[in-house]
Amino acid sequence: MTLTEAGQRLYSGLQGIDRQLRSLREDVAASLIEPTGEVAVGIPPSPRRLIAVPLVQQFARANPRVTVRIVEETSGQLRDLVANGVLDIAITNSHEPMHGVSAEPLGREPLLLVGPRTAKLSMVKPIPLTALAQYPLILTNLPNSLRVIIETGLKVEGLQPNTRVVADALPLMTDLVTAGLGYTVLPACGVRALLKERALTASPIENLSITWMVAKPLGRSLSLAAQRFYDAIVAIAARQVVSGVWQSG
Repeated sequence: MTLTEAGQRLYSGLQGIDRQLRSLREDVAASLIEPTGEVAVGIPPSPRRLIAVPLVQQFARANPRVTVRIVEETSGQLRDLVANGVLDIAITNSHEPMHGVSAEPLGREPLLLVGPRTAKLSMVKPIPLTALAQYPLILTNLPNSLRVIIETGLKVEGLQPNTRVVADALPLMTDLVTAGLGYTVLPACGVRALLKERALTASPIENLSITWMVAKPLGRSLSLAAQRFYDAIVAIAARQVVSGVWQSG
């Protein structure tokens, strides 16, 4: 029994399809071992110095075929970008409503009153929340979560902040404080380097803290590259907790 011409063509075609399927399976298997493509990540200004550089270094070494695109915005804006599919994952904080995303805590740290060197604030001498009303403040715009935290906390005490300058760029805010133009309120990770350099002074604010979260889209699966980056964020945050930089969220 021999194949007809039509049967031979069908057989050859099936062999071609089989080769393509094998190639596809090999490509998929390779991608499971070494992901490719792009991962888009959002990081707010405050934890940028603490997390961004070691995170990208670690991820890039382990995943050389993946391009990392980093967006720096406020926590609320980053949450919206994840929910809308513009970003794969982002670091945000627990004071932002988690619309359209799912999030897990990374770590908690105090909010600090940050002043110039001449203010002689001390990290071992917390100040009461009500004391904030006494200082000329350089604050972020509403509805930024930091501004909301401060205004809400003072409102409970029948007070309001003495806002002298409004600015959303963290380097500008700390530059203005360094120049003696006022005080600001920032997460500890946002000014760690400046405090170490003694360019500024700071005191923890009693009962005022921020919990950092990592957010991913709600109801939408992450790519392999994005999932590996997500896992890297969680791992680096866990090291911050173990080292005492952050407290368990």
